[in-house]
Amino acid sequence: MDNSYEMIGCLDFETNSYAISVPVLRSNRSNYLYIPKTDHHFIVTDFYEVEELGYKIHYIHERRLVSISQKTPVPILDGGSVYIVDADWTDAEIRGNCPGMDNETVKAFVSLRARIAAKSTKVVYDQIGNDIEDLLVDPVRSKYWISRFSALVRSAFESGRPDSTLVEMMEAARLTWMEKYATKTSLKLVTDLMQVQNLTLQGAAAKKILLRRFEGILMTKGINLPATELQAHRKLFPEGILPAIRAEGDQYEYWRRGTAICKMVNDQLYKLLNPSGSLNRPATDTSKWSLSELKRLLSIFEVLGGDDLLLDQAAGFFQPLFDTFLENLDDVVGNREDWRRVIHANRSGWIFKDTLSRIFSFHPERRPASEEDWLKLFAKIDIHVRKTVILQKIISPHLRKVPEDDIAFDSLDYNLLHAMKLSESKRDILVFTSFLDRSAR
Repeated sequence: MDNSYEMIGCLDFETNSYAISVPVLRSNRSNYLYIPKTDHHFIVTDFYEVEELGYKIHYIHERRLVSISQKTPVPILDGGSVYIVDADWTDAEIRGNCPGMDNETVKAFVSLRARIAAKSTKVVYDQIGNDIEDLLVDPVRSKYWISRFSALVRSAFESGRPDSTLVEMMEAARLTWMEKYATKTSLKLVTDLMQVQNLTLQGAAAKKILLRRFEGILMTKGINLPATELQAHRKLFPEGILPAIRAEGDQYEYWRRGTAICKMVNDQLYKLLNPSGSLNRPATDTSKWSLSELKRLLSIFEVLGGDDLLLDQAAGFFQPLFDTFLENLDDVVGNREDWRRVIHANRSGWIFKDTLSRIFSFHPERRPASEEDWLKLFAKIDIHVRKTVILQKIISPHLRKVPEDDIAFDSLDYNLLHAMKLSESKRDILVFTSFLDRSAR
């Protein structure tokens, strides 16, 4: 079941007088028909699937979306026409928006609405309590379930201030769903349920749920958490997960939970960086590490706690890989004379060319290398620099919040790098060769 359907028309009672009708809905993906179940304020609390309507459908030209937890539009048949009325319109608004509707029809709808709304709050709250219990019989991990829950909460508060028993029942229902599904569903569904109007979870209570959810997901999926999940929790806990655990409880809780997290991260990162078997990549094979993967691994450290000391061992595993990346850059971005020789096809530059081939798989199909060959190489070098910066941030907790552009290495010739980037962006190798020629004077 979906939480929204398109209104295609209403039941046509084929009467000569006016009639307050029932919306007929349909999914865009099928021909099944539905009608909304509403409370006494016209709030949609669920949908009924109907196989046989028993009446003709009076189709409407302007389709409308009808959603659980929102008020349904009310179709009114009058004089052979159908008028779609918002449930909250005053009689003046109805007359203004539906000028063709008979005055007696307007009065009849306003009167009916008032009688329905006057329903006993005890009866209303008893029904909502029953519906909450029904929801808990078979809770499901879906937007539909959350929409139904939200509709019942809205219905309860639309009728006044529900008593503490009903409020506690609704809060308990939400907690039951959270305990069962929080770690198995998207963060958006969890936050949607937390932010249900009139029952919003805020402050420490909200943080506690989100913190436990992240811990559960992390202990299940480990370092393979999707980048989107990491980014979302980085915004929710800018100070870091481990500092948040420390702030939430006592020192014992911090060490117990924090140590469990870090042991799992340490074990998995060690296996990632030190794989067994000849077919697995060596940890220092720079060509096997993509920029996106390194960024995701950095995100793990940033999300967990920035400079938290519990992560020091895990960060240290990346030191050999960082050293290899930086050594490669030292070999390539340190001597302009090497570049002058190799780029002008000087035979004395063959050693440096072998270095480029070894590190960046630089194997031009033509000799001398074409302009496109050089520009592709410059792009690879730029990415290599960015990867090295990411690794520097991983192994250096105090640099994790420093912008990438503000991190530099003393051994690199940044004017040379700038000339490469400028040449690559302008798609013109002459930019780079001109720089080399000028620097040789």
